[in-house]
Amino acid sequence: MKIEGNRPNVDSSAASKVDAARTASSRGKDQAGRANGDAVTVSPDVELAQRAIDSASQPNAVRPDAVARGKSLLASGSLGTDAGQLADTLIQRLIDNQL
Repeated sequence: MKIEGNRPNVDSSAASKVDAARTASSRGKDQAGRANGDAVTVSPDVELAQRAIDSASQPNAVRPDAVARGKSLLASGSLGTDAGQLADTLIQRLIDNQL
């Protein structure tokens, strides 16, 4: 008995015809579901990375009124005098933005 490949006692020409028919059938199903032309599928990880890159490349919105207010508070010495109040305010703003 001669064994060729993983299919003992199988006529190789008949097996190749069956494989060719399966391949052609699966290609037909794939092509029927798509429009003419090439298609690209992007993984969710790549989409997330692209969104992060896009967000990072956007310029930050600078509010001149807030900058002026901060500078005046710093100059008067009233900015950063109460660390507990600053922490409470930051935490509250984070909570408000998440809801």
